[in-house]
Amino acid sequence: MQPLEPLAARVLDWSSALTGARTLDQLAAALARPPGAAGETLTGVLLLLDPRHELRRLAEGDGPLADTMTGLRFVDSLSGVAPGYSTLHAPWSGPYHASDHVLLIGAEAGCRHLLLLPLPRSGGLTGIYNVGSAGDAVSLGALGAPWLELVASQALVNAERLLQRARLLRAGVVDPLTGWNSRHYFLARVREQVAASERHGEPATCLVIDIDGLGAINDRLGVSVGDAAVLEIGNVLEAQVRASDSFAHIGEDEFAVLLPVTAPLAAVHLAERILAAVRATRFGPPLLGEHPLRVSIGIAGIDPSSLTTGHDRKAAADEWLARAHSALHQAKRAGGDRCVNL
Repeated sequence: MQPLEPLAARVLDWSSALTGARTLDQLAAALARPPGAAGETLTGVLLLLDPRHELRRLAEGDGPLADTMTGLRFVDSLSGVAPGYSTLHAPWSGPYHASDHVLLIGAEAGCRHLLLLPLPRSGGLTGIYNVGSAGDAVSLGALGAPWLELVASQALVNAERLLQRARLLRAGVVDPLTGWNSRHYFLARVREQVAASERHGEPATCLVIDIDGLGAINDRLGVSVGDAAVLEIGNVLEAQVRASDSFAHIGEDEFAVLLPVTAPLAAVHLAERILAAVRATRFGPPLLGEHPLRVSIGIAGIDPSSLTTGHDRKAAADEWLARAHSALHQAKRAGGDRCVNL
């Protein structure tokens, strides 16, 4: 296999940075630094059409005010932003003229040339990724159409991903720290599962998972390191559950997994696999060498034969979760790093 030329490799690194962004602010920072040749001074701005100001409200709820995002901006209309801008359907490259292009990239950036990349038509977001160079023509333009399509599509899919995350945050179904499903979402899913188990006569099991010693990590190393521990453990847990399971961050140091059509004894195998995966994980900085991270797991199932027609589903769901928490407390009292099935 022929090695990638340096600029193409930088495009892939930049794409990974976009994919790794967890907030719109982080995405905007990555968009502001487009991939370029060595020594090339570039400025990037993704301009998105937002006639009803919905995207701006989402951006404001996800972090800093939208107007402060250097690499991501919103406009009421693409018409009048720059000559031919609203009818641009293919990449365009040419000289920067402040009189024509100042609304794309401010004159203070010192741009001399522009590369404009319309986003793919997805039926969702509409906009253009603008790349300005303080020197000669933007080197990215020389890579060819497939690479330019990759750059534009990566800007699009990651903007769509994080705007959808912001919508879910606003709806209360996503946890703001981790980006995983929230307690509110999980409680709703447990109640839905009670109804499904009653209707179909199928078992289900709930796991409640607690990070052992998170308080000590917070006290010794600070809350930011504790948050890093939550994210690390969450990544390990998420990798172990099935796509059909519901996974959520339900408290400061607690996660939960809902396993439909799964009896408690079968769920024990998943719990043991989770314990082994956490023990086997080698965590990097800032957790490296400080605390071995471990978890405790409480397991509780719901027996469909115990559900009667007309019962209070909320009460049944609350009792189910209470049993899972009781099992978790038994695992913690026994020293942690284990699972208990009630």
